[in-house]
Amino acid sequence: MNSYQNRQLSGCLALLQLQREVREAKSIAELGLIMVNRSQTILPAATVLFWQKNISSGEIKQASAVAQVDSNTPFIIWANAILSRLTTDSAQSDVHIVDKKELPVEDAQQWAEWLSPYGLMLPVASSEGALYGWLLMVREDKWQASDMVLAQELGQIYGYSWQTLSKQKAFNHISSKRWSDRWSRTLGFAAVLSLVLILFFVDVQQSVLAPATVVPKNPNVVTSPLDGVIKKIAIAANSAVKKGEILFWLEPSEIKNRRDVSNLILQVTKERYLKAQKVAFSDPQARASLPLLKSQIKQHSADAAYAQELLDRTVVFADSDGIAIFSDPSQWQGRPVAVGEQVMMVADANSVELEILLAVDDAIIMEPGAQVLLFLNSDPLNPLPAKLQHASYQATVDHSGTLAYRLTAKLLTTTPPPRIGLQGTAKLMGHQTSVFYYLFRRPLTALRQAVGF
Repeated sequence: MNSYQNRQLSGCLALLQLQREVREAKSIAELGLIMVNRSQTILPAATVLFWQKNISSGEIKQASAVAQVDSNTPFIIWANAILSRLTTDSAQSDVHIVDKKELPVEDAQQWAEWLSPYGLMLPVASSEGALYGWLLMVREDKWQASDMVLAQELGQIYGYSWQTLSKQKAFNHISSKRWSDRWSRTLGFAAVLSLVLILFFVDVQQSVLAPATVVPKNPNVVTSPLDGVIKKIAIAANSAVKKGEILFWLEPSEIKNRRDVSNLILQVTKERYLKAQKVAFSDPQARASLPLLKSQIKQHSADAAYAQELLDRTVVFADSDGIAIFSDPSQWQGRPVAVGEQVMMVADANSVELEILLAVDDAIIMEPGAQVLLFLNSDPLNPLPAKLQHASYQATVDHSGTLAYRLTAKLLTTTPPPRIGLQGTAKLMGHQTSVFYYLFRRPLTALRQAVGF
């Protein structure tokens, strides 16, 4: 047997071995790896790419010597673009050679940069002509006529195997889908029946969430004693104060001038009274003016005393020990206030309660003594127990513009109480109700409001 016959025999054995591997492929992905990595045993090539066709265009799914294709690499991006143009522009559906001379200048230059000079396009199609994709094989040597025959045979082998695997996958999918549909329907019916039983026959405790704030209990409200302008705040915001300590001053200039004028008029009136008293024995007119001057002295004395009293009121003192709660002192300085207008509160830091604003849409039946849990924003993992004390009968508009009921609750924790001003979410516990009502209370309310019965 000569060398030519030996080469023919080796080629036949290689082709038979490749056919066996293709038949044993378990999936289309495994077939793709065989196509790009084992085709070189029949047709020697430096690089093999498999471009899989899809509905719109296609993309490279497999490449030789690579386990998984990264579609973001520059080479794959370029190869996807060039193969999309080659498969779109080419009128050939059989095995054909890629001639770089027929490519645009830019594509030809990039081809020389990325791939070997000689390319061969090999279609992978079914026996009915359905195209699955293309194999691009490139190498340094020219492709011969015998290579074209082998390439045509390889394309038919790959296409037949692809068609078989596709049908098997579709059959398995349909079979499994039928069983899964049956189980799904059975399980779905059982789930719906269980859900109905839970909704109507299982009771849960009704609850609702609402924003809550820690506020002082029975604070001492400090108001402006008269109309005026705040001259200065004597203490820092949220600082501890003692009974009798100065809290703030009102501007005393106008009242001080009024007091000085009243004292001056009083002094003049007293001098006139003394002068009239000296000449009263000899001057009847002066003697007659004494009662009038005496009454004027009383009047001006009262005016001066009242002015002094107002001047004393311009200094406001603390009536009790506690924490002074108010905004930034710089915002109050120079601000006009009316008599009775609140400036600050002095509260006991150890005597606090919860203020809860329950929106009208979330309102449920609440009774004094109901259980409340406070989840502070600063410590949400450790809820604080509380007990509802009071709920307003009328809803009012809160600071956010929401119509809400004001509720107060007593904290059941002993020491230390949470800091005044801390905010969180209160969970209010109501009566026992069915799961159905618990879930659909608000939709039912909206439906009733819309229908009207």
